[in-house]
Amino acid sequence: SSHHHPVPSREGRTPSLPAAMPLLIEELNEEAPPEENFKFHYLPDAKFGSFGSDKIQPLLDKWGFGPDMAMCTFRVEQPVTPDTLQAMLDDFFKSREVLGALGQVTPRLRVFSPAKVKVRWERMTTKAVSMSFLNKFEDAGAIGAAGHIRGRIEEDWEGVPLCNLIREIILCDESELFDTFNEQERKEFLFRIFSHLVFGGASNQWEDHVEEYFRVTKEVYKDLLTVRRSETGDVEVLSQVCSIRSLGQGGQLFPEEHPLNFCYVIVDPLMRHVRVWYFGYKPMW
Repeated sequence: SSHHHPVPSREGRTPSLPAAMPLLIEELNEEAPPEENFKFHYLPDAKFGSFGSDKIQPLLDKWGFGPDMAMCTFRVEQPVTPDTLQAMLDDFFKSREVLGALGQVTPRLRVFSPAKVKVRWERMTTKAVSMSFLNKFEDAGAIGAAGHIRGRIEEDWEGVPLCNLIREIILCDESELFDTFNEQERKEFLFRIFSHLVFGGASNQWEDHVEEYFRVTKEVYKDLLTVRRSETGDVEVLSQVCSIRSLGQGGQLFPEEHPLNFCYVIVDPLMRHVRVWYFGYKPMW
């Protein structure tokens, strides 16, 4: 009913209860098991233009990702909508098939109690569909003529070396260059891909020129996202991108806390493909 008046006390209820009722009902619904759990199938033959390719993998190794980064693809049997993403993610990290496959490619992610898995995640946006989105690094002076990356006096930022202005813009929120990209732009998946490639892993032999970072960013973008042209001729991204933060009490997403860790689950609702891009940072000693 639409009125919110306290129920007369002869029913033995406290007046404050009706306001709290919807909350209680929602909480109960969350606990109710879904009619059918999402089912997944590992696609071991899925090939990528970036990860594992002859041209790009040597760069990923050079940048320190090595065996601690993985990309893989699964098919999901049921349709996935924005409303069922949470349920799908929970089922994904509980699935025996998924965990078996992830165990082969990313032994650093561990689930020890599937029943307790509760995925915490954040939605990334995919409005930026052109590399020109990253021109702001150049506008801010972080990239000089002919793609040279502008260096700076190296300083340690939470265990990450700030050795150039691109890194400063991405990571150092105390820098006057930080607002080159606003909060919303930093959630753009294109920004995230580029950032991860620039920072790499512990044994990173980084580039002095931005060209290779741009080239690999493009390949990773194409590997992970499904795009199509809309009727108006614009490129639109169909994929839903989830940045995974934690598996709750059921597992450990990364071997240790580190700002360079990342894990994305990307859902292509058309092909019903679920892609994972994972990196668990491993210190050199």
